[in-house]
Amino acid sequence: METKPLLRMEHISKQFPGVQALDDVSFEVYPGEILGFVGENGAGKSTLIKILSGVYSRDTGGIWLGDHPIEPRSPQHAQKLGISTIYQELALIPHLTVGENIFLNREPRLLPLTGLVDFRRMFREAEQILNDLGTHVPGNVPVKRLTVAAQQMVEIAKAVSQNARLILMDEPTSALSSREVDALFNMMRRLKEKGVPVVFISHRLEEILQVVDRIIVMRDSHRVGTLTRDEATEDRIIQLMVGRKVGLFPKQDAEIAEPVLEVRNLSSNNGVRNVSFTLHKGEIVGLAGLVGAGRTEVARAICGIDRVTSGEILIDGKKVRIHSPAQAVQHGVGWIPEDRKQHGLLLKMTVSQNTTMAILRRISNALAMMSAKQ
Repeated sequence: METKPLLRMEHISKQFPGVQALDDVSFEVYPGEILGFVGENGAGKSTLIKILSGVYSRDTGGIWLGDHPIEPRSPQHAQKLGISTIYQELALIPHLTVGENIFLNREPRLLPLTGLVDFRRMFREAEQILNDLGTHVPGNVPVKRLTVAAQQMVEIAKAVSQNARLILMDEPTSALSSREVDALFNMMRRLKEKGVPVVFISHRLEEILQVVDRIIVMRDSHRVGTLTRDEATEDRIIQLMVGRKVGLFPKQDAEIAEPVLEVRNLSSNNGVRNVSFTLHKGEIVGLAGLVGAGRTEVARAICGIDRVTSGEILIDGKKVRIHSPAQAVQHGVGWIPEDRKQHGLLLKMTVSQNTTMAILRRISNALAMMSAKQ
């Protein structure tokens, strides 16, 4: 590792109304280094990344890229400075294709200085970048047709394609399968070999310990420790994150009682074929599999989102037919979707309106909704 840092952030502070998000935080990133950031929710990790990527301005402190002070004024300005960011929240345009999202505002041209886009080349290069990441997605498919995991890989491909001097990754693996995570880590190691540093934020300590060179630990808006990968253990990281030793929480035995949900030879119009399982009272059942194996589709069929073509669903021993999410709610079945923003929430409505949406009849009178109850 070189002794001269590529990036320095010194004495960075940031305050929001009523919240001190960052308090006198300093760190440096060296060429060819994978630097990990860990900390509990609200520790300040993402705020630090957003300042560096031009989303937020800092209140105090300074930023240097090489020997030059910089002031990222926007994400576009940060990209021009050579700083590329992969956010936890996807920043894709759903109705545009994979290739158009990856090369947005950088589209290859058929002729220089013209507005004619070379779509064939753009789609081909997008597919090549995704293949290098271990994902096989056509470049001409609209992003809205992809799974959340595939959209995350498109987001990563967009950042990698910019030939950045520094890449920031904020929880990039949250929706990825183990195979896709391995492909991402291989890409990070290739960037490291080229001298491109990566700042990697993750809540998954096993991932941090697997891929990073150094670990910076944040707690309550402060930098509280730095560990090399050789020094770091999960227990030591957790102790720094929470400020005390934390005991493990062993699984407690629970009494497994009568069946509450039985799925028998379930098939749907969305690819589910002859799935059977039983869920008992007091039991947690996990559905595991690679991306595309059908886990989400099974849940969608049970909740009446996708049409059941054959098989049976029994609740408390009684056969039921669920044709819509509303009917699922009537039978006591709820669904927490993979994509909360698109399928789970109405973002323009308030928290109370979203949380009471499924029980409006219960809190309404004949004339209007009882807002106090809501």
